[in-house]
Order: sequence, then C-alpha cells, then structure tokens
Amino acid sequence: MGRLFAALYETVSKGSEAAGIRERRRQLLAAAEGSTLEIGAGTGLNLAHYPQAVTQLVLTEPDRHMRRRLQQRLDALGREAEIVEASAEGLPFPDATFDTAVATYVLCSVADQDAALREIARVLKLSGRLLFLEHVRSEEPKLARRQDRVRPLYNLFGCNPNRDTLARIHASPLTVESVEHGEVPKAPKVERPLIVGAARR
Repeated sequence: MGRLFAALYETVSKGSEAAGIRERRRQLLAAAEGSTLEIGAGTGLNLAHYPQAVTQLVLTEPDRHMRRRLQQRLDALGREAEIVEASAEGLPFPDATFDTAVATYVLCSVADQDAALREIARVLKLSGRLLFLEHVRSEEPKLARRQDRVRPLYNLFGCNPNRDTLARIHASPLTVESVEHGEVPKAPKVERPLIVGAARR
C-alpha cells in the first residue's frame, strides 16, 4: 500500500495543487526562517517554496517509498537538505533545535496528534513557529457526519478526514497566532475544509 500511495500521491493531488494549493504553500512557507524542520515531507511538494531565509532544512518522512521520491526531487532541484526517517511522535532531535516547523497535510495522518504536537513544540526554540496547512473536520454537522462515515475507507491510506486539528493545536503547548479557514479546491467534499496558519512556541 505504501508504494502505491507514494506513486499516486502527486497524480491524485495534481488538480488541487494547480487550482490553488501550490500558491497556498508558497504564501505559507514565505514565513519560514532559520533552522527549519518539515514533518512528513512526503514527495517534497514544499521544497520549491522555501525562501532564502531558511538556513538549514531537515525533512522527516517515515515511509521509505516517499523518502525515495523525496530524494529524487531534492536531486532534481539541487537543493541541500537532510532527510531523516522519523515519525512525528518521535522526533530524534534535542529540545529547542528549530526556528520553524512545517506540517502540510500531515496531522490528518499521524497516529497520535497530541503526541506529535508535543514533539513539534519540544523541538522548536522558544518563540519558534509551526506553519500548518491541513484539511480538517467540517464545521457543518451534516458534512462532519459524512467525514465520520468515510473515515474507515480513508484510513486505509492513513488519512483521517474528520479530525478537529485546530482544536488539538489550541490544546497543545503551542499558541495559535493566525488561522485562515478555506477549502481544498477540486477535492472530494469530505476533504475540502482547510485551515492554514501559524502557531508560536
């Protein structure tokens, strides 16, 4: 399943990326600076958007098939970064290592959101920031119930479309600085509710 998911990931998301998500990534990552950690970097769709203010880039990715594609994209871009095999719940870095952490389409799939957010907060420096872009549970009860019903199917690919991720960020050691609500364009209705923002350590 991991090999298939990695192979199809960019094909499935191509329409949404072209219709606005690529630009959302660019706008979000413009705020990245200093030593930067990306959680679950996948196939590397964020790589082209990191600004020069990023002085060190570390990419975690637990799936070996995704890591292979991530390395291929790094090579193609000629970008210097370190790829680390690690889950979001067990980051192998000392406390207060990074100025910026990035999570895009990741917190829907981690095994334990609270543990992942605690780890992200731990490895951020004091006043460091988490930049996030995530599809989340709908605020409309009818759509939220549909998300609950389809979760077992989506979970075959590791995704939970019904998570109230913003509430979990608020409950974490991080302080939400800004958040914008929107929609993932050209996506199934259960995947459309979107949050984009920043939280401070």
